[in-house]
Amino acid sequence: IFDAMPNDCTPIAVEITADAVDLVNFVHPERACYIFGPENGSISSEILEKCQSVVKIPTTMSLNLGMTVNIVMYDRLAKSTRKRNA
Repeated sequence: IFDAMPNDCTPIAVEITADAVDLVNFVHPERACYIFGPENGSISSEILEKCQSVVKIPTTMSLNLGMTVNIVMYDRLAKSTRKRNA
């Protein structure tokens, strides 16, 4: 994964961990590579350790992978649009 990533991209894991940052409070890097875990498991600790940040979506319901990707990408777009218009 990391060998295929451009050097100027910041690896961001999207996973539920004790120290994950809520997506609501997360500031997306300008160039990010988001790493999502599988629906039936989690991201390995080796990958999590190499990520600059771990982000979680604050919710009480279970989300499938497609929903998770859409929420994170929408959040990124909404925050970048607000920043440009400010």
